[in-house]
Amino acid sequence: MVKVTKISTNPINMEAKVSLFADRKSDVSDGMEIEGMMDGYAIGMGSTVITADAEFAFMKSDGTWNWI
Repeated sequence: MVKVTKISTNPINMEAKVSLFADRKSDVSDGMEIEGMMDGYAIGMGSTVITADAEFAFMKSDGTWNWI
C-alpha cells in the first residue's frame, strides 16, 4: 500500500508535490494506486517516498524515482 502523508497541489499544471509512505519498495511503481492522491493530478518532481524499511526516494524531473 502507498499512502499520501502530505500534499501540495498546483492546479495550473495539475501536478502535486507529495510525501508518500509505502509498506514496501516494490509497492512503488508506474500506475500504483495511491491512497489519498487527488484525482487528475500527477506526482511532481521533488516528491518523496519512504518505506517501512526506511528506504527513501525522490521523484526526478524525468518522472523516475531516485532511491538513496
